[in-house]
Amino acid sequence: MTATGTTTKRRGRPANTSTGDTVAVMLVAARQQFAAQGYAATSNRTVANAAGLAHTAIYNHFGSKAQLFTAVFLDVQERLIDELQRSARRTPEEPAFPRALLDAIEELRAADPTYVEFLASMYVEVRRHPELQNVFQGGEPFPIVDILRGLATGSGEGEGEGQDPTWFWITFALGLAQLSALADTSTFATTVEMFRQQFVHVSSADS
Repeated sequence: MTATGTTTKRRGRPANTSTGDTVAVMLVAARQQFAAQGYAATSNRTVANAAGLAHTAIYNHFGSKAQLFTAVFLDVQERLIDELQRSARRTPEEPAFPRALLDAIEELRAADPTYVEFLASMYVEVRRHPELQNVFQGGEPFPIVDILRGLATGSGEGEGEGQDPTWFWITFALGLAQLSALADTSTFATTVEMFRQQFVHVSSADS
């Protein structure tokens, strides 16, 4: 209460919310800030402000901005994996790729464009910032790599003796993310539909 008897709104963990809820709010705010402002221009304080939390709340859960960025990536990765697997399950008798990638990017973009905008900016951000390179380069591959490899090799797309199509599809996904970040909704939808038709045409010709 203030001296005048009015209630002040305190910033911090909202009442009646779990730690998981608070972290989820932080990750949404961080994803939106990283996607809109870039890594360098985003601070833990700006993320906290966007989330309506005290800046100390960010430090309580994430010790550094690099750790926060990594947590956002893991959250986006989980959503991307869910969408890829959901698409693959819908028509298990058909090759998963590229349909599953096209479906997943479209679903993420429809849910919140910053999912895809964050993915689109990741490669550049990791190259620019040594603290991110330490996390994303040279270590164990993230689960998304194995998921893509399983779907890609299972479909037989682009596979030949001694060839692993995984990085082809990762590059394809990054290209879609870049397109999504740059193009308006109509242009993106039209381009994705052209991809679908082109791949169907190629598959039919191969068979």
